[in-house]
Amino acid sequence: LIEIKRGGSPRPIKDYISDSGYRWLKISDASATSSPYIFIIKEHIKKEGLKKTTLKHKGDLVLSNSATPGIPKFLAVDTCVHDGWMHFPSSKVSNEYLYLLFLSIRPKLVQQGSGSVFVNLKTDTLRQFETIIASKNDFETFDNLIKPIFTKIYNNALQIQSLTKTRDTILPKLMSGQVRVNNTKHTTDA
Repeated sequence: LIEIKRGGSPRPIKDYISDSGYRWLKISDASATSSPYIFIIKEHIKKEGLKKTTLKHKGDLVLSNSATPGIPKFLAVDTCVHDGWMHFPSSKVSNEYLYLLFLSIRPKLVQQGSGSVFVNLKTDTLRQFETIIASKNDFETFDNLIKPIFTKIYNNALQIQSLTKTRDTILPKLMSGQVRVNNTKHTTDA
């Protein structure tokens, strides 16, 4: 159904972390938002680390496999993914279908995970997971119904990002008195 690969990490990672360069997706970036889309990625790695990691692009789907395993997310920005992420270079089904499938099977995947401190999800666990495959026509019908919904979710998430930035810019100015709000009442004739 899908090709499954893990991201990669340049080692030692501390030598590649930077204030600028390529975005470096962390599990905490994914768990910081309830949105299916990741817009904000806090860390970066140097250009030299690119050959030892995996660069994924806006619109790609990733799945966490460590720390908090089984979280599917769409990338809203280009970013590098380390070995704590799975990605899917090719698929016979849409990313939207995979996203919903991963959400529905996450409890079973986590149960099958291993590790003493953190639960880790192995690529083989996902690769060997059995699921029912619908007909090509059913997948097309599904995509025709679901893709507009995901487009709306993305647009709403994008607007939330914009409003959050505006709030974060204006609120400190309001609190410090740099900006004032005109508090006049407007009346309408009945």
